[in-house]
Amino acid sequence: MKFKRQEAFRYQFGQPLPCTFRLVHDDEKYIEIEEKNAHIHDISPRGMKLETPARIPCERGQEIEIIFTLNDVEFCFLGKIVWERPFARMHYYGVRLLISNEQGEKLISEIKRHAALHRKR
Repeated sequence: MKFKRQEAFRYQFGQPLPCTFRLVHDDEKYIEIEEKNAHIHDISPRGMKLETPARIPCERGQEIEIIFTLNDVEFCFLGKIVWERPFARMHYYGVRLLISNEQGEKLISEIKRHAALHRKR
């Protein structure tokens, strides 16, 4: 898999990646204690597509904290919900990640490693 540094890409997982998320409340500046389960369908340093069985009770622009493990490396990012699409019994969300360039580089590195390990032969 080749990547061009200046070109946007989105890595699609063959098997969705499990994750957890929590809502961030701006008015009181706290993160909910209760974690909710979800799956990541695709990811890039700029965003991801989440799937949840239950609707997230929020408005567009809601901040969430997303926690997932990729190649035994745990990531914890903040993001903002930019779209929502219900489909059948699931709900899909587009999340714009709020990460630094350094965090983006680490994510790209782990995505490349994951892709190499799971390449179809």
